[in-house]
Amino acid sequence: MNRIDRLYMEMIHYYQGDPKHIQHFVKVHDLSRLIGQSEGLDEDTMYVLEAAALVHDIGIKVGMEKYGRSDGKTQEAEGPAAAREMLTALGFQERVIRRVEYLVGHHHTYKDIDGLDYQILVEADFLVNYFEDGLDKEHIKKSAEKIFKTETGKKIVKDMFFPEIFQKSETWAQEALQDLEDFIEEQGIYIRQ
Repeated sequence: MNRIDRLYMEMIHYYQGDPKHIQHFVKVHDLSRLIGQSEGLDEDTMYVLEAAALVHDIGIKVGMEKYGRSDGKTQEAEGPAAAREMLTALGFQERVIRRVEYLVGHHHTYKDIDGLDYQILVEADFLVNYFEDGLDKEHIKKSAEKIFKTETGKKIVKDMFFPEIFQKSETWAQEALQDLEDFIEEQGIYIRQ
């Protein structure tokens, strides 16, 4: 099992008995990975992004235990230390830990996003939160226009929440029949009439 997978399992254990939070970071991780790969992140940046996506909300549990709340600012304040502790125990390199701490400590700050790993983490978290929070399409549209910068993230938000309505042309039946006749002819199949 590689280090990212061990972190994955450790986070499931960390949130044991709390499927809502487990499901959340699983989805954010998967979308982060997909967007990162599609955007061509290098291997090192991808590694940091995956680690950060898995632990991005680690501060929720700490915030609830300490203060009885888990708002974004509390997560940003409490998450980095908890992430550092877990990543250190699993043997992550210091440079990775520092960047993950930074991302965890800023993932609810949408101004001055520095780095594609940061941008992608924010986009993936928004995609999951849009659905989990049941936000209306107008709110999604307005925030997506401000937040989303990657082409992949924009495509996913569009496909997920604003799919194009399939419109048939006036001659769709004739076009379909012609396509079928062309296929039959290409295959050398002749149908007797």
